[in-house]
This record gives sequence, structure tokens and C-alpha cells, in this order.
Amino acid sequence: MKIRLSVDVEIRMGQGPETGISLVGYMPDGTTYAELVRVFGKPRPFAFPSGKSKIEWVGKINGLEFAIYDYKSTLVPEKNMDWHIGGKSELTAKLLAAYFKAAK
Repeated sequence: MKIRLSVDVEIRMGQGPETGISLVGYMPDGTTYAELVRVFGKPRPFAFPSGKSKIEWVGKINGLEFAIYDYKSTLVPEKNMDWHIGGKSELTAKLLAAYFKAAK
């Protein structure tokens, strides 16, 4: 069975997690750096403890903390099209991907 839902979404950038999140999903295939900047603003530099990410966007979507980051990418961020979503639940990734598709 399929149902259609309408959800009000509130995004607050820069108010995201510093710790306690893990991979919960991915941005849609083909997502570019330029699209992420257009929808979420400029990323912040990120020094992942092991050096596995260069930049990230952090925020909250409907109160759920998230991070979008370039985990283990060998590309410069402007050429990357493989973005991870960190959070505490898969719902975060689903809301974020749906918001992104609607906003771009």
C-alpha cells in the first residue's frame, strides 16, 4: 500500500551535532556540491578525526540533528557527487533527501 503524506519541514543550519551521530543514509544519486550549497548554504570545513572528510553541512530538520559530509572521497568537494548523511535515525535521512529534492 502507498500513501501520500504532506509534512511541514523546518531546517536550521549550523545547529547540528558535534558527536553521537552515524551514517543513516545518502543524498540522492548525482547530488552536486553546487546543489548542496544552493539548498543548504556554504559548508563548514571539517576535520574528521581520521581525516576521512573535508567538509560538512550540519543542522536540524524538524528537530532531528544531521550532517552531510564527503566521507572518504578522494575528490575535491566541488567535484564530489557522493554525500553521506549522518544522524540518529533513518527518518532523518528520508526527510533530508525529500526536502532536498523539493528545494532544488
